[in-house]
Amino acid sequence: MSGYVQNIAGNAAQLIPGSLRIEYGPKGCTSHFSLICPTIGPLVQYLNYVQARGGSGEIMGCDVGIDGQTGAVEKSMTVSIPGLVNNLNQFIQELYFDQWELLSDHGTDSIFSNPLITGSAGWMDANDKDVLSEVATKQLSLSAAVTQADTDVSANAPHSLPTDPRSLQIMTELLKGQSEYQSPNYVLRHTSYCSANSLYNTSVANTQLIYSPAQLLTEVGTNWTYNCPPRLISVISSIPYQFAPADEASYYSWGWLKSITRQPVLSNFIVETNTEYACGLWSNLRYAHR
Repeated sequence: MSGYVQNIAGNAAQLIPGSLRIEYGPKGCTSHFSLICPTIGPLVQYLNYVQARGGSGEIMGCDVGIDGQTGAVEKSMTVSIPGLVNNLNQFIQELYFDQWELLSDHGTDSIFSNPLITGSAGWMDANDKDVLSEVATKQLSLSAAVTQADTDVSANAPHSLPTDPRSLQIMTELLKGQSEYQSPNYVLRHTSYCSANSLYNTSVANTQLIYSPAQLLTEVGTNWTYNCPPRLISVISSIPYQFAPADEASYYSWGWLKSITRQPVLSNFIVETNTEYACGLWSNLRYAHR
């Protein structure tokens, strides 16, 4: 710390600096310092500024006696700031934080979107898919579903009754109301924190667009105060691709859909900006590519 002067008070009137204490360890450093003042006003002003920039602490000796006049001779406060601070010059610098979470979305989807059934490696052919879809959506009998499929999907006509035992089992499940399956997907959530005066992470570019895995890793892995950690990068890179059925493959893309941001301003004037990227097979008709 040679060459630096601990100057907490700076131009803040009446603030008298105390000791500087730095906690350090494998997870980083936290700087602590204290201030004393004969009046409470400058301390409250400094507290509001520090709190709006990620700092924390406490004010002591602020009580007034029962007569409404007597109180602590000196008021004091302690301040804790993440990081190594060695030149405290009236006001601390802006602090930015990034938090990354790889979550799961416990959703469900139609069985006709199940890659084990109708995907590129699925066993259900177009005839059975058309007919059973009519059963599921219009609650028809098999024979009526065949006739309706000829009308609704004329490109695949004429249709016939399903004969594959697996399709017949799906028919049994549809009659029991089992038309969906559990389809959890990964969701990457990025949360950044800054003061309400900061322009950190204000971009709304590329929302509601489909990112390829490579595009996602480029966006979350660079140019942040704290980039997406290598552990999450490794997991995202290892998620296997999924493919739509061959006759629909040109209309779907495997990737990550970027959501619009949410930006609540918290009670301490910190802005919490949330952006999510949801992994899945996304329709090219509904969403454009990044």
